[in-house]
Amino acid sequence: MDVIRMVTAALQEQLGAGLDDLARHCGVVRRQRKFTGQTLLRVLVLTLLRQPDATTPDFLATAAALGLDVSATALAKRWQAGQPLLDFLRQALERALRQAVAAQPAAAGLLQRFTAAFVGDSSVIPLPGELAGAFAGCGGTAAASRAALKLHVLWDLKTGRLEQLHVTAGRVSDAHGPIAVGQAAEGALLVYDLGYFDVGRLAALDGHRAKFLSRLQHGTAVYDGAGRPLDLLAHLRRQPPGVVDQLILLGAGLRLACRLLAVRAPQEVAARRRQQARAKARDHGREATATYLELLGWNLFVTNCPAEELGWQALVVLYRARWQVELLFKLWKSHNGLGRCRAAAPAQERLAVFYAKLLGVLLQHWLLLATAWQAPQRSLLRAARRLREWLLLVLLELDDGARLAQLLLRLRQQLQRLARVKARKRNPSHAQLLDQPELLDWCP
Repeated sequence: MDVIRMVTAALQEQLGAGLDDLARHCGVVRRQRKFTGQTLLRVLVLTLLRQPDATTPDFLATAAALGLDVSATALAKRWQAGQPLLDFLRQALERALRQAVAAQPAAAGLLQRFTAAFVGDSSVIPLPGELAGAFAGCGGTAAASRAALKLHVLWDLKTGRLEQLHVTAGRVSDAHGPIAVGQAAEGALLVYDLGYFDVGRLAALDGHRAKFLSRLQHGTAVYDGAGRPLDLLAHLRRQPPGVVDQLILLGAGLRLACRLLAVRAPQEVAARRRQQARAKARDHGREATATYLELLGWNLFVTNCPAEELGWQALVVLYRARWQVELLFKLWKSHNGLGRCRAAAPAQERLAVFYAKLLGVLLQHWLLLATAWQAPQRSLLRAARRLREWLLLVLLELDDGARLAQLLLRLRQQLQRLARVKARKRNPSHAQLLDQPELLDWCP
């Protein structure tokens, strides 16, 4: 199915009449007067998607566009509905997350080698202290919030599909979080940062014939191909200038056969890492060891991708692609204001606004897949800015599938012109590197 038709159907289903039953079940709409479940969700979610810092007149303007004559008092009562509103918004989000929306696979050369290319990460959003019972904060330092939630995202860079999106308490560690999966389809690639490093999980992926790419966790036992313990720092000191690329066994117990790739980091990068490591150690009452500080001068990766299939430049480009999920979080938190709410809002209202905005960014993601994803040199931030100008039109056409599809086709034509990033000879873009990893200008 064409992605525009898929997204049209998904929007109509998730913002349609089924919400009326959900609203009654949650108790947020007991008797239909002004709002139904459908109109309430559309007003709250699409207003916040258009204007993340929306005020009462903004919500009333959206209601008026839908033909609703509601007062500021009636709207305020909805925000003050407490747990019924939270249940309604959370269950509407969960309902939407069960909808599979994916674009046609990207044409980038490196991604074509895998059945899927998953990048995973998490992001923390502080909450008012009174929510600590439901969403305990991260702890660890004096600056940490007593209450916080954590977003966990597993994203397929090949089709754009949000494979997993979860909300947990802030203190849930990445390594034990819901996206730290140990299985995947044969031929899929999974790329994570050090917060998810676990030799057992990597071995499980290897056993399912999936591919993994990760940085090497300091202190992990490493052995050479013959099973002899390898003093990694001493070994790297003996290497000639250039890239170290060799087979190793990983983990004291599992001895997972994989490939070690070691690329020297630029001096300024190594210096910044060491400064951060010393500061982090001081915050936790420790002192960074000399061995650890010296190893920070290297980029150390482990993978089960064969050398004859992927050279070192391709692996570095694929690992750097993990940064795309960070940009996704930046889009959601900066452009969409995911963690923002009016200063005087009580705790439950702040949480309700969060769920409404999270549902909004999910719908936004679907719209971007339908309209901008197929442009290789795209900027999702630029596309989202343009999309915001069209959201009222999307709202008004929601109930007419044919007209909504035509609108999205027009939006696609505009975004593929206006949301493009120009190709660069110096500092090639992410899209250029995925297509031509040899353009990576990184002297090891």
